[in-house]
Amino acid sequence: MKKVYVYSNTHWDYEWYFTANESIIQLIYHMDEVIEALEKGDIQYYLLDGQVSIVEEYLKFAPQNRERLQELIRGKKLFIGPWYTQTDELIISGESIVRNLFYGIEGAKKLGGYMNVGYLPDSFGQSKDMPKIFNGFGIKDFIFWRGLATHTCPDREFIWGSEDGSEVLSYNIKNGYYYGGNLIYNDDVEKVENTFLDGVTKENILLSVGGDQRYVDFNLQERIDYYNKNSKNNLTYIESNCEQFFQELRKEGNFKKVYGEFLEPSNSKIHRSIYSTRYDHKYLNDKIERKLIYHLEPLMVIGQKLGLKLKLGMLEQIWKKLLLNHAHDSACGCNTDKTNSLILSRLTEADQLAYSACDYIIRKICESIEDKEENDVFIFNTLPFYRDTPIKLEISTKFKNFILKTIDGDTLPYQLISQERIYSGSIKRTPEEHDPELYYYLTKLYVDFPMEPMTLDKIKVIEIGTVIECKMEKDSFIENDFYKVYFENKKLNLLNKKDNKIIENFIYFEESGDDGDTYDYSPPIIDNRAITQISDEDVEIKNGTLVKLMKLKGVIHSSNSLEEREKNIFNGKTPYELRIELDNSNNIKFHIEIENNSKDHRIRVIANTGLTSNTSIADTPFGTIERESNPISLKNWKELKWKEEPTPIYPFINFVSLRSKEGAMSILAKGIKEYEIIENNKISLTLFRSIGFLGKPDLIRRPGVASGQEFKYIETPDSQLLKKMIFKFAIRFDKEYNSNIIKREYQKYAVSTLDYQIQELNRFTNTLKYFVMHPLKTKLNRFNNLINLDNSSLSFSAIVPIDENSYVLRLVNTCERIENTTINIEFGSNYERVNMLYEKIGENSKIKAGKIVLKDIKPGEVINLKIYR
Repeated sequence: MKKVYVYSNTHWDYEWYFTANESIIQLIYHMDEVIEALEKGDIQYYLLDGQVSIVEEYLKFAPQNRERLQELIRGKKLFIGPWYTQTDELIISGESIVRNLFYGIEGAKKLGGYMNVGYLPDSFGQSKDMPKIFNGFGIKDFIFWRGLATHTCPDREFIWGSEDGSEVLSYNIKNGYYYGGNLIYNDDVEKVENTFLDGVTKENILLSVGGDQRYVDFNLQERIDYYNKNSKNNLTYIESNCEQFFQELRKEGNFKKVYGEFLEPSNSKIHRSIYSTRYDHKYLNDKIERKLIYHLEPLMVIGQKLGLKLKLGMLEQIWKKLLLNHAHDSACGCNTDKTNSLILSRLTEADQLAYSACDYIIRKICESIEDKEENDVFIFNTLPFYRDTPIKLEISTKFKNFILKTIDGDTLPYQLISQERIYSGSIKRTPEEHDPELYYYLTKLYVDFPMEPMTLDKIKVIEIGTVIECKMEKDSFIENDFYKVYFENKKLNLLNKKDNKIIENFIYFEESGDDGDTYDYSPPIIDNRAITQISDEDVEIKNGTLVKLMKLKGVIHSSNSLEEREKNIFNGKTPYELRIELDNSNNIKFHIEIENNSKDHRIRVIANTGLTSNTSIADTPFGTIERESNPISLKNWKELKWKEEPTPIYPFINFVSLRSKEGAMSILAKGIKEYEIIENNKISLTLFRSIGFLGKPDLIRRPGVASGQEFKYIETPDSQLLKKMIFKFAIRFDKEYNSNIIKREYQKYAVSTLDYQIQELNRFTNTLKYFVMHPLKTKLNRFNNLINLDNSSLSFSAIVPIDENSYVLRLVNTCERIENTTINIEFGSNYERVNMLYEKIGENSKIKAGKIVLKDIKPGEVINLKIYR
């Protein structure tokens, strides 16, 4: 006899078409009802949506109920965790997803325990890497709703695997987390059973009695009795929980195995173009992730070596501030304007905290260096790779002219970017009142200063009276050893010197109407697209000794409304400035500023690869995935009654590549999260979408009811993004594609070095510089090569401080099996393999001669090394 495990729950969106502040009031009263119902036995179990953040919120307002709550959690009556927030899986970095689970599990442990089931009932698609992430935390079971197509797996129950051998027993609640509510309201037992039995192949069945911000069903047991008495399929209904369900389901065995991501909108909406909604949020989130992962945490490990006390509580609070914005609705931007305003505020707060923490640690270390002198500039390379591209610096000097030298006395070549004369005295009403002796020069420059991995080095600034000229040649093109970028016939063309191949019309803009909403792009009924060639009318070219710059200004023509677009009227003007930079690297760097003045449209930048392939490769949280550019399902999705068009618009985290026999072209992006392959040879990046409604019904790409709130049009004028925005990405060509190398090159491109100048002329280099600070009591020295991955074929993921005596180095193999690889470690005596909760899973070994040798690394494997001082 089949058993139906009924679990009572609520799906608590942290925010959506309401703000977190608005829903918290409901949560306060709701939690009181949950506690009372469990204590009285009105319900036996309750799942609080698998996230801990809302429990923390509740306890802020009701701390007197902590002990009652803990007793229910310890007694396996109330289930919380394992997440901190219900994360998005597709545009959030793998490290953020790991921190979400880590802080969720650790927070739940403090309250009595966590549900050991991966629970994502509403995320807009499932990343291929989730099994390996779950297994890293000891999680073997998974419940989800969206993204699984029937042709991929018709069964509700199956094993989902990653390429490294990780597996989770998965259950697809294909009708949604809310469908079980019919058990409460619907007496048509046969209809209800026939719906949730679709795809069931086992004797144990899961039924979610839940919903958005759902109250407690005090009559649950009464309704279970009703369904037991009236079952049309000889089903036995029991009140249970997710952990008990999987214990019984696992005993049945013989499950199908499925691999890959779940992004098909066959049974539920996926919102394949939500990755470009509220670009401003996505850009800032990406920036903060980089700051935390590649700057702050490595700096804290460096500080740990040098005697600076760890502030793990500070790090946790900054991460949690960021994670609150990673819930699927929050991360994707499908919210009201007032909600998005609060998200932007939290992101700004997390940004300021992360930057201030970095600034403090940098200053504390540099002011404690034993041999420091006035005007010394200290530079940190926080990545475990050698870097030889020009470094961008900002220095303050009393005199206009200076030279830069290494500690060995060698003169360093540099290239001026700008120089400004600034007054440092007390401000006066007019400049005429200023003391001429109190001025200094603020200079921005590039300097040729190669750096060893994970190193603190020094440049000496020597002020002189002689004018140092930095020659800047003007020409009609820019070029380095790899590329030549030039105009010809009003097109921006590229010469790839590696194979002497010219790509005409290398980069251009595409502007199109957008009749969609915050969930989905949808073309207007009549869509007159405007292709904008890069303008050659306002061009500035500077061929410096270190960096070559091409600056172009122009206008993207657009319509002022969808109605004008239908009439082919393009009176709207969206100004842009495009900067292209070449240095000594294999990357062509792009910096675009766009002043958006039009509504209801989408702007993409199109990159012509010069290659042909019907698939693309994009990075995922802990790996890469190959995707079809022309899926077969595009032809008959309406006949199959899919929920939306399976447009080949895809998400990526940091890079996307097109690969053929002739080579590969990759785009490395900061904050841009959406791409589409056009004509099998062009990569289209969606820069942004301007849309004015939370949800709209009957879109061309998404027929049927409106997403979000189907009963009300909710205007979102702020989502039109009528403001200036900045977009940054780089393009590189390689003869052979290697994802580990591409990941490393992305990190070198996207992560800047950090610097600090010993000087008192400019007290506003950062906010904290103005305040006094004691140096450390122990004088410090410079260091180099703390961690060196130059000889390793693995991808670097993170360096995480754990305690005063240890840290974790996380590495990933995004390629095929690796027989062995060597890691050079100068900071550490011994190490052991751990899981993502930092629990020991391998033997403790000595670090011999500063090396760790890893053997037989599986494709896709994530390696966590806990290294002891």
